[in-house]
Amino acid sequence: MRVVEETPPGAQVISFVLTGDGRTERKVLSAIAERYNGHAKILVFPKSTKPKKTGLSVFEAIESIHKLTGHTRYLILVDREHFSEEKLHKMLPTLFGKYKVTTVEPYTILTEKFEIYLVVLGEKTAVEDHIAKLINLEVGDDTIQIEYTDIVSLKRQIRTFIKTSGYKTLKKFILSCKVENIEAAFEPLVKVLKMLELVRET
Repeated sequence: MRVVEETPPGAQVISFVLTGDGRTERKVLSAIAERYNGHAKILVFPKSTKPKKTGLSVFEAIESIHKLTGHTRYLILVDREHFSEEKLHKMLPTLFGKYKVTTVEPYTILTEKFEIYLVVLGEKTAVEDHIAKLINLEVGDDTIQIEYTDIVSLKRQIRTFIKTSGYKTLKKFILSCKVENIEAAFEPLVKVLKMLELVRET
């Protein structure tokens, strides 16, 4: 798959991607998608100029995006610190009426109009949990101290590793990693990409 900010002319997209402050998520998704399926299918992950939404509030954008673009399939990435199943099931009927959840972690949510894939990132907090795990798997030791570490410290450790390891960027690092380590570190995200690979383009 290929992650783009705007749909190329004449291209067919597999899903529209929504998240909160998605700079890190964009780098991660772009690299992992490229490792698996190259450029055959497209995920549209725009840079938003609107006020940033966090957590499940990104669901509120689906209806307006559908009116503008016609997209009916969405991939939503949220950090675990902003997620709860209780909030999800309280919000869904308010926004979409009838719905059903057919898979969990990642979540597949079907409504009358939309097909929504929700990935909750972070074993404890956020996407950085997965990045730290991937670094440790690749290096073979606890280069990144994960236990009892807050998110600020985790981000700092990751930045230091990327700068001093010779990869320079997070995307270049992920592209260099073994597939089995990516699958172990980013299990829900890898699962959803494999699911999307099987669906028809919109």
